[in-house]
Amino acid sequence: MCRSFSSEPSEPSQFIGTAGFSSKLNMWPLSQLQSDATVGPVINPEEQEIGNKKILDNQYKCFEKMNRDVPYNKSGLHCNRNWDGWLCWEDTPAGTYTSQNCPNYFPDFDPTEKATKYCGEDGQWFRHPDTNRTWSNYTLCNINTSAKLKSAYILFYMAIVGHALSIASLLISLAIFFYFRLVLARGNSALFPSLSCQRITLHKNLFCSYVLNSALTIIYLVGVVNNPEVVSRNPVGCKVLHFFHMYMLGCNYFWMLCEGIYLHTLIVVAVFAEEQHLHWYYLLGWGFPLVPASIHAVARKKYFDDNCWMSVETHLLYAVHGPIVAALLVNLFFLLNIIRVLVTKLRDTHRAESNMYMKAVRATLILVPLLGIQFVIFPWRPENRLAGEVYEYIMHILMHYQGLLVATIFCFFNGEVQAALKRQWMQYKTQLGQRRKDHCSMRSTSYTATSITEVPAFMYHHDCNSEHLNGRHTEDSELVALKSGEAYA
Repeated sequence: MCRSFSSEPSEPSQFIGTAGFSSKLNMWPLSQLQSDATVGPVINPEEQEIGNKKILDNQYKCFEKMNRDVPYNKSGLHCNRNWDGWLCWEDTPAGTYTSQNCPNYFPDFDPTEKATKYCGEDGQWFRHPDTNRTWSNYTLCNINTSAKLKSAYILFYMAIVGHALSIASLLISLAIFFYFRLVLARGNSALFPSLSCQRITLHKNLFCSYVLNSALTIIYLVGVVNNPEVVSRNPVGCKVLHFFHMYMLGCNYFWMLCEGIYLHTLIVVAVFAEEQHLHWYYLLGWGFPLVPASIHAVARKKYFDDNCWMSVETHLLYAVHGPIVAALLVNLFFLLNIIRVLVTKLRDTHRAESNMYMKAVRATLILVPLLGIQFVIFPWRPENRLAGEVYEYIMHILMHYQGLLVATIFCFFNGEVQAALKRQWMQYKTQLGQRRKDHCSMRSTSYTATSITEVPAFMYHHDCNSEHLNGRHTEDSELVALKSGEAYA
């Protein structure tokens, strides 16, 4: 069903509303991307029902407000308070305009724009000359619809690309960590002692949560958010996918909390004597998120069982988002306390003040992407349209590319990992050179023995590169082979 734009509201029963398609991406499906800003997107019956409910709720609140407010007591003519079918308008002096934010009933309406209504000099609301009906101007509400749909298109692919890059970088990081774990298991712990600590174990679990969360996010966005047919069929599978999506979202943030607890314990509490018990971290990171995800699923099934559980127009989401916000706030406290301790320690070492604060800032910038503090620092979207768009792009980069950022900082740019990789590469080159040296020595010795047996008067030896020693002695040929082998060491 398509809605043609009109600046003149009709009866509430004819209105069509919408809810967000995703808790992370408030966007329209890409199949609905249109260049005509005057035509709204196709809206399914589920969204229409939600929109109608929102309009009826606002209508009820408007009538309550009109009955509750005191009568207009200023001198002069005025237009009476009014419900126009979409918005509630207060008493307005004659000859003036009044305005308020656009409603959020339709996906192509921007709530940050303004709807206006004119009160004529005669104290009557303006009537449209074509219909002779009272008329409110909602033209600005969807004037930028085409640009917003294209922006949604860009944000969608930003999310897909970001999560794909995050998965690739995190899998490479995990491969590096698990490879060195195998090296350590073979009795080479002296080579890479720094990569066998509990901190790396926590990193690996955090990386795994990022990989699983990114994979489920891509599946959810492509398979459900951008697939109206699946939403309309409402299979059980899409709700199961939503449950695991919520669960992995919780795991992701609670493993961030585990990292914060570990760092705070290590730096502030300073427990260096013995290792921490990681089973509590596993319980918090992988076990606890099942509780809010299960509560949300049961409550959603009982109280708000919409198609594929896609609507964000429900307070039941706080069952999942509440614990996540709490975890982020705790991490914010840990971050501030860690920075306080670092600054204190740097001050005690009598460093230059500029150098001291530079190190503190550097530590902060390294910890922020790991602990997810940016979601606490920037929680509210600005009301200004341009500022809101900038906010959307920044937050989408922080959300969907965070796995790539964390893998880069804590693996690829990690000095311990780089040193271990360099050491392993040099060891590989040494072994390769030794194998070539041994191979050349064996071939030279074997050929010399054969030549002595078959042609005692004339000895033709081979060296590693030219296969001919040009009459050199056997001992010289081994030296040549040794030197050629050393070149590869």
